[in-house]
Parts: sequence; structure tokens; C-alpha cells
Amino acid sequence: MKGRRAVWIGLLASAVFLGAFSYLFLPRQNIGRVFSDANLAYVVPSLAFYFAAVWFRARRWQFLLRTLIGRPKRALYPVVVAGYMANNILPIRLGELVRASYLALREGVSSSAAFGTVVVERAADVLALLLFVAVAWIVLPTPGLVDRIAVDIPGGGPVLVAISLAPFVVIGGVVLSITALPRHVSLTVITRFVAILPAPIRLKRRATGMASQLVDGLSVVRTPRSMALVFLASLPVWLLEGAMYLVIAYGFGIDSYFSGTVQLLGAVMLFTAIANLALIVPSASGGIGPFEFFGAATLVALGVPEGTAALYAITVHVALLLPVTVLGGVLILADGLSFRGLVDRALGSASASARAQAAGVPPGGRSP
Repeated sequence: MKGRRAVWIGLLASAVFLGAFSYLFLPRQNIGRVFSDANLAYVVPSLAFYFAAVWFRARRWQFLLRTLIGRPKRALYPVVVAGYMANNILPIRLGELVRASYLALREGVSSSAAFGTVVVERAADVLALLLFVAVAWIVLPTPGLVDRIAVDIPGGGPVLVAISLAPFVVIGGVVLSITALPRHVSLTVITRFVAILPAPIRLKRRATGMASQLVDGLSVVRTPRSMALVFLASLPVWLLEGAMYLVIAYGFGIDSYFSGTVQLLGAVMLFTAIANLALIVPSASGGIGPFEFFGAATLVALGVPEGTAALYAITVHVALLLPVTVLGGVLILADGLSFRGLVDRALGSASASARAQAAGVPPGGRSP
């Protein structure tokens, strides 16, 4: 029942964002002209950057899994691709569970422990994207946007830069603190903090369970040096994905709305960060809705016309979703498995983990 409710919430959120996106940004009168002016052939070479980014994701995951499985028996790239395929088909990012369960099937590791490393990946991704935001604010000399905001802030530009860096510093500090503290101390601090929040008991339990998985995942990076390596390994992932967005941007002529390469790079970095951070919002399959809305809004704020920004965001998202979904299906079939079977296995493992947490058993059956 709860899972069904979460699915409906995701579908409703996607519908709301898509409605707002269509109303505010889609050019009803000249949508054909905008598409005809774009050179969609740029999408094809851009995919090389995306699949290179997925390869780096697999390498980063292998580093995180080193204390759990040592050297993988089989390549992790197909598992990562299958996980992204599942995210593109299933709502509310259930593909993360599928990826952890698929790894457990191939490597004989606890799916809960594997999911903990996926949570660490997401934390590292957020840090990398927040860094993109901070860098974009610094390098974007867009008078109409940055200067106007800076004028309204006491202290001007330096304070604006500090505000941009603040989320990166705060989240980085929290992650590093959890990394440095013993597991039981981290869990005690988190549990006490969650207990004082004004939220229903079931939400507090869910938050505590997620925090427990994060702490378990961080057990593989128990030193600031290891966490720094995970963060550094996240940079080529997002730089390559950003390169994909950049190539497609040239196909839409978005470079003509900026005075130089540095401004264009800053705009693409900001689009990359905001559109992907928007996937934190509950949504339907593949983050449809929030990605388009926040991505287009970012470009419009930087001076790109609404129609061009909207169709560019749609094109980028289709390029992100479709090829990896097709490849994931092929790889799963080549492994002699069915997608439905993987999903059932993942949801069954998640239900068992939730029952164990409700009974007070740590994920993976380990004692604190």
C-alpha cells in the first residue's frame, strides 16, 4: 500500500512539473521551427561521452565495493547499465534497488550492503553537482543575472559566491564527519537528531533506516582520504555527462546566446547541476518532469529563449534515457535473466530489509 502511494505521488509530481513546463516553456506556435533549426545529428556523437561517464561510474562503484567483494568476479558495467535502465522504467528511482539486488545475485554479496554503497554514490554525486553550481556562479559573467542578484545581497559578489559554496561545504562536512566517527556513534547522533524532528513516527523510522544504510555504505570509506577519492572519482563522471550536454547544445545553437566559450561552459555546468539535482524530487520513471522543468528554467534565466531551452531539455533527457535503457535490456537478456525477475527479487529483498529494520536488526544482519 505504501509503495503504491509512493508511485502515485511520483506520477502526480511528474504531471505537475510537465504541465508547468509545457505552459511556461514549450513554444506551441513554432515548435516545428525550433526543431527544424536544431541539428539533432549532434546527439549521436554526444552518446560516446555519456557511455564513457557510465564506465567511470562502474569504476567508482568497484572502488566502493572493494571491501565487500574484493575483485569482482564479473564486470560491473552491465550491472550499472541495468540499474540505469531500471531507473528509467520504474518510478521513484527503484532502479537503485534493482542494481544492488543484481550485484548480490552475481557476486554473492548482501544487497543491503550493496545498496549502502549506492547511497554513498548519490552523496558524492550531490557534492560534485553542488561544486558545478559554485563554479558556474563564479565563471558566469552574465550581467543580467549574476549582477542583479549580487546587488540585492548585502556584501555583493563575494557573499553570493560564499552562499553558492555553502551547500557544498555543509554536505561535505556532514559526510566527512560520518566517515570519521565510529558506526555506533554516527547512528546514535542521527537517531537522536531524527527523534526531535516534528515528523510522523513512520517517517522518522524511514529516515533512520536510510541513514543506517548511508552509514553502512560509508563503512567502505572510513577515512577522509577514501571519501575524497570517491568525490574525485565523481568529477570525471559529471564532466563527461556535461560534455554530452555541451555537444547537444551546439546542435541547438545555444552557444550563440553567450559571448564566449567560458560563459557557455558555465551555462552547461549549471544546467547539468540543476536538472540532475532536481531528480531528488519524487517523480515518475527517469525523473520525467522535474528534469525538463528545472533544466529549461535554468537556461531561460540565463537568456536562452523559452522554446529553445525547452526542446533542448527534452532532447537531452531522451538521449539520457533511451540508449541506456535499450542497452540495459540487451545486457540483461544476454545474462539469461528477465527484467521482471530482477524487479521482483529487488522488491523482495527491500521488504525483507524493512522488516529486519522494524525488528531492530541492522541491515545485512551485522551488529553495530
